Amino acid sequence: MKAHDVNVIREAMEAQLGRSQHPDEFPVLPQVPAGRYFDPEFAALEREHIWLKTWLMVGHESEFPDTGSYRVTNKLDRSVIITRGKDGQLRAFNNSCRHRASALLMEPQGKTQRFTCPYHAWGYGLEGDLIVVPDAHDFPCLNKSEMGLVPVRCEVWRGLVYLNFDKDAEPLADFMAPMAAQATGFPLENLVVKDRYSIEADCNWKVAFDNFLEIYHVRFCHPQSLAPYLNSQSFVVSLFENGHSRFATRKQQTDTLFAYTGLTVSDQADQTFNEYTIALPTFPNSFYALDAAGFNYLTFWPIAPGKVLMEGTLFGWPSDSEEDKAYWKTMRTAVQGILAEDMYLFGGIQKSMQNGVIPNLVMGYQERALYWYQEEIDRRIGAERIPEALRVKPVLAGQQQG
Repeated sequence: MKAHDVNVIREAMEAQLGRSQHPDEFPVLPQVPAGRYFDPEFAALEREHIWLKTWLMVGHESEFPDTGSYRVTNKLDRSVIITRGKDGQLRAFNNSCRHRASALLMEPQGKTQRFTCPYHAWGYGLEGDLIVVPDAHDFPCLNKSEMGLVPVRCEVWRGLVYLNFDKDAEPLADFMAPMAAQATGFPLENLVVKDRYSIEADCNWKVAFDNFLEIYHVRFCHPQSLAPYLNSQSFVVSLFENGHSRFATRKQQTDTLFAYTGLTVSDQADQTFNEYTIALPTFPNSFYALDAAGFNYLTFWPIAPGKVLMEGTLFGWPSDSEEDKAYWKTMRTAVQGILAEDMYLFGGIQKSMQNGVIPNLVMGYQERALYWYQEEIDRRIGAERIPEALRVKPVLAGQQQG
């Protein structure tokens, strides 16, 4: 991170550690309507204006090492192929044959020279062009040049691969610009995927995402699994444009979040990331906390208004050692154990909102990042489209940094 940002964090931490009152200069947060977490009309607005129009992280460049390497992602009722072309560029296409709409690929990942439909063997090049049509003479009006795979916007930021279903969306670099300085000094491009897991929970995606946007609960929900490694009283938050934010917390006990013998730790990361846990919640659905040993990158995907898919990607440094493999096996167990402690509560939260027992949610100063992304949801949907009873009041614009 830049020296200025580190100094800002340190000064904010000192103020936070000495704080015993609500900051006078910070607005009291209004209550958040619980209906935003279960109302089907609101979920439809989110889908139209957030999920189908915002950049979404789906992988890492290291997962596409060769020409023809591909992954298939199935989220938001969309199946998308991501592949590396002969020119080295990453591209994404809807996983649908232009003939009669069959899925082209059933395997989640692999390597190929072309995409061949399993139904009638129409074949497509790695750049999406239609190149093979069996019995082509039976399609006299078919123009191959107009029948390539339907593209999906695909761009890369610091090695992370993003999709956007809106062809008119702003460039990814602009969307992520507020976060650029926050990850400076941490070589995200050099990471590799160590493991990946997914878990479903019976709650709205925001219930699960909210859980990672504050540290208020850590002392009480994770007294043994996580609290010993973080000084939760030092937690500071910065709010950025586009609904993004940054958290910083002092580490306790070790330079890495979890100590482990034989751990592969990069010396490429700035010392700042050894001293502090720097978390970068990224709108609309990503959370990760940078750590010199690697980290768990979480994304939250709506399945229904009351159901979420949580996907965790474990990022680390290139190593084939047995010690490294053992570490990541242990790490997966640890992060899933912490997540289980949270998930134990998610279902009850959802039920209390849906049955009307709790009509509004109360949020305090430590939960300002939750309110910030709720404001961003309304900005992107357009407040005029949202039923008045489900809107949040915009009060945090003056608290934005950068």
